[in-house]
Amino acid sequence: MTHSAMDVDPTLSAEEIKAKGNQEFKAGNYNEAVKLYSEAIEASPKTATYYANRAAALTMQGKYKEAYTDCRSATELDPTNIKAFLRAGKCQLNLGNLEEATRQYEQAYQLDNNNAQTQRECQTLQSVKQYIGQMEAFMNGNQYGLAGNSLDRAITFIDSERIPVKWNIWKTECALGQKKWSEASRLVNYLVRLDTQNPDVLYLRARVFYGQGDNAKAIAHCLEALRCDPDFSKARVLVKKARALDTQKDKGNAAFKSNNLQEAYDAYSSALEIDDQNDVLNAKLYSNRAAVLQKLKKFDEALEDCNKALKLDPDFNKVYSRRAACHMELEEYEEAVKDYRHLTEIDAGNREYRSLLQKAELELKKSQRKDYYKVLGVTKSATDSEIKKAYRKLALQYHPDKNAGDVKAEARFKEVGEAYEILSDSQKKARYDSGADLDTGMGMGGGFDGGVDMNDVFAQFFAGGGGMGGMGGGARGSPFDGGFGGGFPGGAGGFPGGAGFGGAGGSRRSAPGNYSFHFG
Repeated sequence: MTHSAMDVDPTLSAEEIKAKGNQEFKAGNYNEAVKLYSEAIEASPKTATYYANRAAALTMQGKYKEAYTDCRSATELDPTNIKAFLRAGKCQLNLGNLEEATRQYEQAYQLDNNNAQTQRECQTLQSVKQYIGQMEAFMNGNQYGLAGNSLDRAITFIDSERIPVKWNIWKTECALGQKKWSEASRLVNYLVRLDTQNPDVLYLRARVFYGQGDNAKAIAHCLEALRCDPDFSKARVLVKKARALDTQKDKGNAAFKSNNLQEAYDAYSSALEIDDQNDVLNAKLYSNRAAVLQKLKKFDEALEDCNKALKLDPDFNKVYSRRAACHMELEEYEEAVKDYRHLTEIDAGNREYRSLLQKAELELKKSQRKDYYKVLGVTKSATDSEIKKAYRKLALQYHPDKNAGDVKAEARFKEVGEAYEILSDSQKKARYDSGADLDTGMGMGGGFDGGVDMNDVFAQFFAGGGGMGGMGGGARGSPFDGGFGGGFPGGAGGFPGGAGFGGAGGSRRSAPGNYSFHFG
């Protein structure tokens, strides 16, 4: 059965009330104990023991400020009360006031330096001081992970359910230093609930928003901190930095939308110079600048910015898509497939990502077959005349009659003919460009698996212009008009050992490497 202060027998002496308080204390009924000790104090306000006992009960409730006040009353009434000094030191330790805790423990030590409890608690205080000192040193060196570890060790010596506000501020700073935004946000929200007008706490919350890229809220919290403390310089510096970042970023965005690409590039670059520690915002700036470089067709530089953005923010999905697009432009299809596949894995329902992945996979397959555009040395946008001109040059350069016995030249001649046979035919070219040939088993040879005589391709090319009249003669109206002057050395307007293609009409002869040619 418990008692309340109203149940106390008015005929009881202060000592008897204290004795009842002791019984409640031993039973763990600290609220009742506090009430009874308060009755005893009211009955005898000059008795130190009653204050010391009530301090003990308040300590068990975690009410360290009230307990410390009672300890001070006890030691003022009885300067030899070691227990009151020790309890006062413990209260100050749990409140995080290490200097005041030291003063209280020193008083107890002076009264009895052989007291075992005094020695234990003094040792505890020294351990806490050591870890706090380590924490401060690590924080000064920006080693926030180590600082957090030292602080956690110090917390093991106090009431961990009632961590001092100052220590929670340190914990928040360590989390911010490690860019652990969720932990920092949780800690700072708890601190704001305790005191909505604490400028240090408001500033920390501003830093959380700033680190997460929300400059508007960061500025608002800094301004509130400055309202509470107009001399709070750190808040003023953060406001200036956040506003400068917003100004440059907005300038870049506006220029980009207006297609003023160089102006946009310069604005984003200026923003990136403001704060190299703001990973989230800088990742967005690198991504934006990469978009500018994409439009400028500077895909290598755009890739570099994409990589920088992902290094700062590995979960920035838009950048994977942008980087993949750059890889596609640079024909780095394997890398593009990796990025698109990553996007489809994290967002399986996204149809656009699946479509882009399929396109990249097709381009990868196409790139792994023979590239006929590269064989002829032309771009994929080359016109028919450019393709013909490239073929003409290479076919004559590697023709077997000019490179007798040269196996490599012979192979190159065949390859050039294969390329021209595909790219000069609009239907075959369309199938090749779309990758349809990959699905129909056309093969890497682009339709030559069944065997095509390169002489036919060569002769058809000559015949297409309407009569050659001899290689050296510069036949009018052919695709080779004016191309060879007097022909190749060793023959009168033809290849070595021959009279030219136009002179013998309709016959067929063998050439080095078992190639034969149709004469127009």
